[in-house]
Amino acid sequence: MLMVIGVHVTNNYMPVKMQLTGWAERARFVLVALLLICNPLFIMISGRFNLTFRTSSGSDSEFAGRSVDQRPISRQNNEHQNNEHIGAGAQGIRASLRPYARYYYKRFISLILPYLLYAGGLGFVAYLLMNHRTFGGAVSGALFDLFSGYDDSVYWFVFMLAGFVLATPFLAPMMHAVGRTGAWLLIGLSIGVAAIEQICNLAGYRLLFVQSFPWHGLIVYYLLGFALEMYPPSVCVRRCLYVIAPFALVWTAATPALFPGQPAQTMRTLTAAYAAVVTAVFLLFRYDVHIRSRRVSTVITWLAGYSYTIYLVHSPLTKALIGPRLPDPVNGWQYMGLAALMFVIALSASLVLALTADNLVLKPLQRLLRKAL
Repeated sequence: MLMVIGVHVTNNYMPVKMQLTGWAERARFVLVALLLICNPLFIMISGRFNLTFRTSSGSDSEFAGRSVDQRPISRQNNEHQNNEHIGAGAQGIRASLRPYARYYYKRFISLILPYLLYAGGLGFVAYLLMNHRTFGGAVSGALFDLFSGYDDSVYWFVFMLAGFVLATPFLAPMMHAVGRTGAWLLIGLSIGVAAIEQICNLAGYRLLFVQSFPWHGLIVYYLLGFALEMYPPSVCVRRCLYVIAPFALVWTAATPALFPGQPAQTMRTLTAAYAAVVTAVFLLFRYDVHIRSRRVSTVITWLAGYSYTIYLVHSPLTKALIGPRLPDPVNGWQYMGLAALMFVIALSASLVLALTADNLVLKPLQRLLRKAL
């Protein structure tokens, strides 16, 4: 979450105040490339937890194993047997769909409900009070931003993650079934295709057909999080990756300068070099960084409980209230100072709002909805 706020401060809000040049812009770009690890890293963490979804087909197997005498004793007996089959079949279908319904309902409560409440609520208030729209105009503006803001909104992550969540009940059995070899083969092929695509792009030849591949883009990070958790690499492989990662980060940051006209390979895409950096960070904190202090661990866990709300509210607060009240910088040093100040204020204000709104509104509402399960 700290990295997310840092990205938006340095890449979204401060450039509006001043455009850097020279060494300052290069330093800003390298910092943004490092901070943008938060996007694929969070996707990997989501895959690690969500792809453990399993379903039970006990009702279906029970119905499939029933033995029925189909000899035509009489028309009445046949009709009775058919009615039994239909009733048992309907009951089996309902039972087999129940795990999916529970899964989607839980994800709606944890993922979509906060988005609708905070992003929609703050957008409505902004349109009503700051843009002076009518009530209906504020509602329509907030709804439009909620469901059509993928390209120009900091909430693009919610749209993408919602798609992954919808597919999870079907991806999870596949990833469990293929085992270690199949999982790493799929990920290796996907990253290999991404590497070939990147090389061709740098050579001036775009492989547009690759974009239609099903395992293309950020979903590979989603599957990678599962594979790294279920089938972690050895200590030797991890150490080799830690050595490679800094060079891969330098290559990623230098690509736009070495190949003019090429976009930064750190946004909503997959490249082999950046995947190595993200994987190294994931493995480092998952297996090789151990927090000994119980207090520190408690604080991190406590903050993690409010991280999603902080993500949802920090952008409206920074864009509408914090950013406009800070002065415009006149040089690179002032830029860095004001960026650090904006970061601290945005984090503090977002945390206060998250604590208040979550405990007074969101969590009671979520508890009420969970009781319906």
